[in-house]
Amino acid sequence: MDDATLQRLLDDVSSGAVHPDDAVAQLRRLPWADLGFARVDHHRALRQGLGEAVYGPGKTAAQVAAIVGELLAGGTGPVVVTRVTDEQADTALGANPAGDRVGSTLVWRRAAPRPERVVIACAGTADLPVADECAAVLIAHGVSPGRLTDVGVAGVH
Repeated sequence: MDDATLQRLLDDVSSGAVHPDDAVAQLRRLPWADLGFARVDHHRALRQGLGEAVYGPGKTAAQVAAIVGELLAGGTGPVVVTRVTDEQADTALGANPAGDRVGSTLVWRRAAPRPERVVIACAGTADLPVADECAAVLIAHGVSPGRLTDVGVAGVH
């Protein structure tokens, strides 16, 4: 939940469009949801301006799918999972359709395009997976990335 979503919810309660009990049910997820194996941070967008990204390594495919489902149910912003395996991607996308896979990164609910641009520069081909992950995260948050690839470390001298 971000500032704008919280304000809309309070306005809807004030106007009678949302019953207070329904608002309490929505707010019950704040600031986090305890899934037993992970605490999903629903308050991060309020504190930091962007929701949390989920780091795939060390999680089972079912855990990744459950975390994504919780983030989708409890918020409105982009949901990003980085460094996923094929099994994690298949399970998470199967349980939560409408996501996209870009390399080893999964994204749901891309933000609207913003005017900012960011350049991603990488030295060699070994850096491309990290550059792809960076681009996917930027795109998820509405920022259009430019790329400089294989510029080489020796080129700095």
